[in-house]
Amino acid sequence: MPNPTGRNGIRLRAPDDAIIRPLVEKYVAAGYKNPKIVAKLKDHYNIEHFNVSLSLLKKKRMQWKVKSARGQDHTVHSIGPAIERVRSHFPYQGSHDMKDTLLQEEHLLVSCYFWTAGVNKVWCFDQHDKWRRFQLFLHVALEPFSGQVLWLKIWWTNWNPRLICGWYCDTVERLGEMPLLTQSDPGSENNGIANGQTLLRHLHDPALARTLQHTFKGSHRNIKPEIFWSQLRRRWAPGFEHLLNIGLDEGFYNPDDPLQRLCFHFIFIPWLQSELDLFTDRFNHTTPRHNINKILPHGRPTNIFTNPEGFESCNFAVKIQGNYLEQVQETYAPPDHGVFNLVPPEFAIYAEEFMSSIGDPTVTNNNVWEIYNNLLEHLSTLLDNGDLQSIIAGQPALPEEGFLGSDFMPVVDMPQYRHMQTNGSQGDKDREEEVVLSSDDDESEFEFIWTSSESGSGSA
Repeated sequence: MPNPTGRNGIRLRAPDDAIIRPLVEKYVAAGYKNPKIVAKLKDHYNIEHFNVSLSLLKKKRMQWKVKSARGQDHTVHSIGPAIERVRSHFPYQGSHDMKDTLLQEEHLLVSCYFWTAGVNKVWCFDQHDKWRRFQLFLHVALEPFSGQVLWLKIWWTNWNPRLICGWYCDTVERLGEMPLLTQSDPGSENNGIANGQTLLRHLHDPALARTLQHTFKGSHRNIKPEIFWSQLRRRWAPGFEHLLNIGLDEGFYNPDDPLQRLCFHFIFIPWLQSELDLFTDRFNHTTPRHNINKILPHGRPTNIFTNPEGFESCNFAVKIQGNYLEQVQETYAPPDHGVFNLVPPEFAIYAEEFMSSIGDPTVTNNNVWEIYNNLLEHLSTLLDNGDLQSIIAGQPALPEEGFLGSDFMPVVDMPQYRHMQTNGSQGDKDREEEVVLSSDDDESEFEFIWTSSESGSGSA
């Protein structure tokens, strides 16, 4: 029988090491697995005369000691000095540039892991605009150590800093505590949270005055929420997106029509919010798939969030005192602001009267478009009413970018707070090392962060 590794029964020999070793090192550094490396090597030698099998590649890598990131088995301490050297030259590098620099200049091959000190050290926020064509916008807040979803909101805008700060204040009030820091993308819609968190921390600890208690992460560096959005779109969104598209495809709903848009928001947003609440509860009470590369605790997010001590961690939250939260709300998220209204109050009166007349039916995916069409038909017959006409006429036309409800708020002009004091243990244990060396989810890679500072701690 002919030798399957050769031509006409003749075994092919391997290319010279001088040819393939640099290529193997390059592909290993780029993260390719052995089967992919074997395939890519064929582009660099004559396959009629040479061959590199999978078993040969493994043997060669052992001889050359060309190890993967996992094989190099680096720790925070082993790569720490190298990271400090790179950081001194490139203080704002993200994960990919940092990994490339470590490989090129320090000859270190590093994976990516996410690590943070404990529960409530930081809260992360992000917006999601994939449903802009429906004039629906989402926003999420996560506690990254536990993976707990703090809120998952759908509204007719996510560009208003007062709205986002209002959700933050509601959550702080519900929990009775706030994080040490908050974190988001640089978008101005997050300035409300940045200002609110900063003021609230200052009121509780005047020593923090003149420091911003929020960090802004550049593009694709606020990774935890981005991974959550990928999970939501895969696990929850498809069926609802299909249902929403029916309205556009069948001509039931035109977002450019103010009356249709108000009817749509009145019916769909509360229903979709209830569905998102169910998903959030399920997400928080479900143990993620086990990942041997994850260095944060494994378990149900809600268990880790509510009982960090049971997972050999601690709670860095700061307990809310006095009426400080009310001061923040009045300053940055006044409850009577129009952005908190689902629809204009005058319109809500007409819509609620109709819903009451038909028995306030429970909205489901089976009847949601029927209820919407009935409401739209009823209100269309009332357009001769002067009050309703004025309500509709007062609705803004959709801007070209498709976002309503934006309201610019400048962020307070303060330097970011870098060195947080601790009430914890003494000596080296007081020092905090924060390293992002790989994702706890195979959807994406995390940023690379290295800090060496005093560990932050609030009263638990």
